[in-house]
Amino acid sequence: MRINLTDNNFTQQSSNTFYRKDVSALFPIANKTVAELCREYENLLLFPFSIDTTDDRIGASSVLSIQNTDDPEKVCIITENIMGFIGVGDLQIKINSRFESGQDDFLLHYMLQKVLSFNLFDLNHSSEQEDVFDFLMLMFPYFLKSAMRQGIYREYQNHPHNDSNLKGNIDIGRHISKNVPFAGKIAYTTREYSHDNSVTELIRHTVEFMRTKKYGQSVLNLDQETIENVNALVECTPSYNKCDRNNVISKNLRLKKHPYYTEYYPLQMLCLQILKMEEVKYGESDDEICGILFDGAWLWEEYVNTLLKSRGFIHPENKLHKGGIYLFDDNTGIRYPDFYKDDFVLDAKYKRLGECKNISQLDRNDVHQIMAYMTTLRASRGGFVFPLEQKQTNIPTSRLNGNSALLSIYGIEISQTAKSYADFQIQMQHNEAAFIESLGNL
Repeated sequence: MRINLTDNNFTQQSSNTFYRKDVSALFPIANKTVAELCREYENLLLFPFSIDTTDDRIGASSVLSIQNTDDPEKVCIITENIMGFIGVGDLQIKINSRFESGQDDFLLHYMLQKVLSFNLFDLNHSSEQEDVFDFLMLMFPYFLKSAMRQGIYREYQNHPHNDSNLKGNIDIGRHISKNVPFAGKIAYTTREYSHDNSVTELIRHTVEFMRTKKYGQSVLNLDQETIENVNALVECTPSYNKCDRNNVISKNLRLKKHPYYTEYYPLQMLCLQILKMEEVKYGESDDEICGILFDGAWLWEEYVNTLLKSRGFIHPENKLHKGGIYLFDDNTGIRYPDFYKDDFVLDAKYKRLGECKNISQLDRNDVHQIMAYMTTLRASRGGFVFPLEQKQTNIPTSRLNGNSALLSIYGIEISQTAKSYADFQIQMQHNEAAFIESLGNL
């Protein structure tokens, strides 16, 4: 069964109501936090990979919650700031952005394309299940690049030999079975630090599987770095055999956390999901949960960053403790604004602007936060960047009382009329240009 939802759907309960018996498989995971689910289910992949990467405390939120309705046979599924795919057994949940006008995932694909810096044009899906493949394969180059920047994964492997060049441990049983009567050969085993191992073989099998899919072929040729990484993996896995796929998958079911090759852990998870999707299932059993999820607030902030970084805005990195500002003169009270430059501070908000016509109608905590940033930086301009469902005809602006500083509401219109992804890209580029123009002189 396939269920389509949008994130933050608490205002759309009529369209998110289902028969209790149809969604009973979700009860064990409903109302659990993202952090709890990621700890319990290794096949659940969250992007960004670390739930500590963002300030939005996404780990404390839930993917979905289930509420009772007036009808005892029906329940309502409520989502939060999470997009993507999740499933238990044969029950599949697809969560789109609430700023989408249909089921095409254009906005999610577009933000991923901008944030991960690749060029993808055609996103026409041949079936409902193909888009699950698309998302999983779409993430492959990013995780592959992150892993390969740490070098090709190596680990010790035992290799059997049967020749006269003895240089390892003699395998008595195999020697007797192969070399009696003795003809000058000795059966022995060597232990070597090798690039050709279960992890790299898993990646190679994923590459070969993706090559059988038209979309996968396009993804593997996104850019020169991806092409070079794939070629390097092919070269270091000479023992690859298509018939060994199930055996390789079995060897990788126990995920490896290496103290140095840290980026291979999420790549290993993703490869397993791509290969398991060949059976068009999320999980192997009724109680297994798999999927790929995206933090909507983080993704929106990183997307806005792709538009502002070339304009000189600083985008602090909380996890790396870079770019923060101190509220107090003794260098305490460090904070991380979303974006700032000179005397301008901006805060990305993945929220519906709704009927807000001026700053005083926004969330008071959001207003107080950006005012603290502006005071510390002595900024004369500040503002919020919202996704908009219709064109912004004017920029709501308020002047702070007793101060000449201005606080404004900016927005990026999300195309609602695109008939194809190519059309969506063109419309979004126009909308982005209008947003930059609305910021005035930078």
